[in-house]
Amino acid sequence: MSAPEGPDPERLFALFTELVRIDSESGRERLVSDYIKGFCTDLGFSVREDGAGSETGGECGNLFVEVPGSGFPELEPIILNAHMDTVAPGVGIIPTDAGDRFVSRNDTVLGADCKVGIAAILVAAEAVRESGLPHRALQLVFTVQEEPGLLGVRHMDLSLIRGTWGVVLDGSGPIGGIVVEAPGQDQVKFTVRGRSAHSGIEPEKGVNAIACAADAISSIKTGRHDGATTSNIGLISGGTAVNIVPDGAVVEGEIRSLETSRLEQERDTMIGAFKSAARRHGCKIVIEVDRTFEQFRLPSDSRPVRYLSAALEKCGFNPSLARSGGGSDANILNRAGFEMAVMQIGLANAHSKDEYILKEDIVAVARVVNKLPFVVLDEGTRVEGS
Repeated sequence: MSAPEGPDPERLFALFTELVRIDSESGRERLVSDYIKGFCTDLGFSVREDGAGSETGGECGNLFVEVPGSGFPELEPIILNAHMDTVAPGVGIIPTDAGDRFVSRNDTVLGADCKVGIAAILVAAEAVRESGLPHRALQLVFTVQEEPGLLGVRHMDLSLIRGTWGVVLDGSGPIGGIVVEAPGQDQVKFTVRGRSAHSGIEPEKGVNAIACAADAISSIKTGRHDGATTSNIGLISGGTAVNIVPDGAVVEGEIRSLETSRLEQERDTMIGAFKSAARRHGCKIVIEVDRTFEQFRLPSDSRPVRYLSAALEKCGFNPSLARSGGGSDANILNRAGFEMAVMQIGLANAHSKDEYILKEDIVAVARVVNKLPFVVLDEGTRVEGS
């Protein structure tokens, strides 16, 4: 017996645009969380929320939704994951039908990252339930505050996860791509302390913290270092007035790499540049380093890769393995002992006001997700141990 073709496109588009209209910038996910809870409880699914919100200072925690299986009690549930938050500017989004795609009418992001993932998961779960066919159980895991450094999953109550493998719907790139490798990240914060003085009367008494920070930044390379490693200086602030030698500056950056040794090498180079500049300028410096997430590398014969590949093939796509420069909930979950592949879901120009998503890609994602609980019916339980 094979799976049904999948959710109705108009139903899917309506749900997607409804989700996009719900404001959910990072830390402010309560409204979309309540929407998901209502949707799932109306379908008879049980929903639990963990305490991540109190740990992160957000409005709510991560959600765990149980979609019961039918006919295969010996098989553990497949985990399906997407995050509930969007980047800024994400308040007052008005999704607009632009023919073959959806865009934002306002001066905001669209929020397809990751409302496409949420919509595809919810509509697929609904279609699976209504199909009446035997299928494998699912556990839907929706996280908070993914965008500012995977905060929700980092504070997740992992004891609430019942499966051991699954798929994260959060990848840019064409449908068919399966991300099996992603970088680790260090975030670095430099607080530079100089000495203030009147810039017109006695500038000689001052020590310019901004000049020190600029010196350090100009001495390091940012951008792409090699095929595995990137770095960036993303935030800088300091000073109080144009006629005061600034006694403080704060600089924040990041380093990412698929190889931990390279990540640490470039991080140490960045730190060394700031220390050297501080000595030259006579400044003091405080350095804070946060290993936001570790890199992961998933074997090509892992369960999520094999099952997702089968679902993609059944929907007419050629699966291909990919590596990503971005982090996702998969980084934390894989390091915690779960096997999680990232499905590319067609996100285009994510994190920008030019973000869009093709309608055909939304439909394709939902169809593939809808196939997953039925793959075992076609392939047999031998897939589990092959």
